[in-house]
Amino acid sequence: MPDQQLEIFFNPDGVAVIGASADPEKLSHAVVRNLKEHGYRGPIYPVNPRGGTILGYPVYPTILEVPDPVELAVIMIPAPAVPGALTECGERGLRAAIVITGGFRETGPEGAALEQQLKEIGQHYGMRLIGPNCVGVQDAHLPLDTTFISLMPAPGHIAFVSHSGAICGGTVDWAQQVGVGFSRIASLGNQLDVDIADGIELMREDPNTRVISIYAEGLPRGRRFVDAAASTYRTKPIVMLKAGLTSAGTRAVASHTGALAGDEQSYLAACHRAGALVVGSLQEQNDVAPALATQRLAQGPRVALLTNAGGPAALAADELDRRGLQMADLLPETMEKLAAVTPRGTQLANPVDMLGGPQADMYQLAGDLLLADPGVDMLMAIFVPQSITPVDDVARHVIAAAENTDKPVVCCLVGGESVPDAIRKLNRSGVPAYRDPNRASRALAALVEYKALRERADLTPIPVEDVDREAVGVALQQAWERSGAGFLDAELSAQIVASYGIPIPASGLAHDSESASALAAQIGYPVAMKLVAPGVVHKADVGGIALGLENEAAVRAAYTRMAGDQPDHQVMLQQMAPKGHEVILGARNDPQFGPVLMFGMGGIFVEVLKDVAFRLAPIRDTDAAAMVMETAVGKILHGVRGQPPSDLAGIVDTLCRVGQLVDDFPCIAELDINPLIVSEPRNGVWAVDVRIALERGPEEGT
Repeated sequence: MPDQQLEIFFNPDGVAVIGASADPEKLSHAVVRNLKEHGYRGPIYPVNPRGGTILGYPVYPTILEVPDPVELAVIMIPAPAVPGALTECGERGLRAAIVITGGFRETGPEGAALEQQLKEIGQHYGMRLIGPNCVGVQDAHLPLDTTFISLMPAPGHIAFVSHSGAICGGTVDWAQQVGVGFSRIASLGNQLDVDIADGIELMREDPNTRVISIYAEGLPRGRRFVDAAASTYRTKPIVMLKAGLTSAGTRAVASHTGALAGDEQSYLAACHRAGALVVGSLQEQNDVAPALATQRLAQGPRVALLTNAGGPAALAADELDRRGLQMADLLPETMEKLAAVTPRGTQLANPVDMLGGPQADMYQLAGDLLLADPGVDMLMAIFVPQSITPVDDVARHVIAAAENTDKPVVCCLVGGESVPDAIRKLNRSGVPAYRDPNRASRALAALVEYKALRERADLTPIPVEDVDREAVGVALQQAWERSGAGFLDAELSAQIVASYGIPIPASGLAHDSESASALAAQIGYPVAMKLVAPGVVHKADVGGIALGLENEAAVRAAYTRMAGDQPDHQVMLQQMAPKGHEVILGARNDPQFGPVLMFGMGGIFVEVLKDVAFRLAPIRDTDAAAMVMETAVGKILHGVRGQPPSDLAGIVDTLCRVGQLVDDFPCIAELDINPLIVSEPRNGVWAVDVRIALERGPEEGT
């Protein structure tokens, strides 16, 4: 069921504009004007202590004097006065307010303190708040426009939720130019209260919305976004664009996982779990969304190209291939029929190139034949304007072909001066139109990608229960009380993962050569020796690893070389694991999205090769298996060139267990198992080197 309080933002019974101005040059005047001229049918109440009238509406001195009905306040007064006005809204009984005013958190500490006041006032009165520092909302179907944007989009089926108000304004202007319609637009500004997750839920319940586009600059409550999107994407596609992916992390990272799992990788892992289609630019977002909003999903990846120019068709074919789509193979009878309705000399094999002078109706006649071919899943019509055939007539016939089929149809008009009217005509008729064949190809690819997303298996994690949470909790608390933040010693790290059912070699710590030789004899030769010393994280960099030590003399010599007589140095002796492939498996606690898992090729070159994949933790076994197969090392482990497969099931089980561990204990900042030795299935997997770093105590909460 929709949140009826949130729905007030788009369907209020009465809107008060606090700070409304009679000056047509003021933005607060534009809000009143837009409410009136863009067709809002409810009562409109300008509020300003000066009184008078604005656009024929009486002006009220305060919100307390506004008569019923009124449900939504739009606040446009200087920032220091906003808390007082918001308090009066609460006293008046309003349950929703949009604070368009800027000058809050985005300006520094004083603004942040002022913003915190707004949050506390909203919570006290049970009000939901959009903003501050936003441009408001639009509903093209109601209609409602609480913004100062000069234009209102035509009614359509794309909803847009944006962190940025300027991006909203630019998107509306673009939509008017090309004839694309929108259902709802929401500018959220600083996301003090209503955030991206709320925006998704609002658009999910809107009957006029078929696709949700999102522009985000930050997702501070990242898991809320993931949960909201994951419960939405199977019924309404989510097209996600985020800025700020290349900024450096706010804290230093020392593990391999921490170094590799940056902002972008964590974001992509979150979008994978959320079921969002990720795009890299506003143009790509605005190319993909209209196709998803107007076209049925493609039943397969096979595309037919109908064109009057070979060059654009060749570009389209290249891009389709890059996107994982295919050029359809036409039936012989289809090509025979095409010969009868296209100009002499037409190249009948896909792409169907009608050369320079086709008549406009040939786009409909040939398009119908191509769409009727059972080997064709989608059609792209390409036209380069010339003097013989009017581009508007071509658009009309492409629209007719699209209306005769349930297969996706897009159109590419390669031009400038002569194509804008035709592009608007196509878009308004439900046929997405583009000026570049690569953009049209991306739109078709999105239809295939979304179909796969909608049909994919459930990713909801299944808890791993055969673990010893109590033992790990005690060990982590003791380590925190003893040493605080930072890396645990290698022996304790190994014991912690062992408590979660992850196989580790027998091991122990030694502080001199005598105890080292005794411990090696107890474990059994051959053994591995690893340096444990303050500040040493990557042991190989300082010669702190010795493998395959066969006897006491080798153990004593290795100890002397690594630790010598330095009192703060010791070594870990470890049973040699069976031979196998080295992989890395790790986790990092991302500040926006929580624990993120990593898997990839292990060893000392992991940060150079970067053959890695990422997922949110915890993880379901089927998704863990897919994660492994995204990497080159995963394909190698599956068995290539006659080599036997390795224990992939053991890797998947370990990923699930590590995912459960870091989800159970958010105090773990970073975790590395490098290497995890993967042998043949009968020999399993072994966590040979484990590093765990804490950032807080386990009892401090999430």
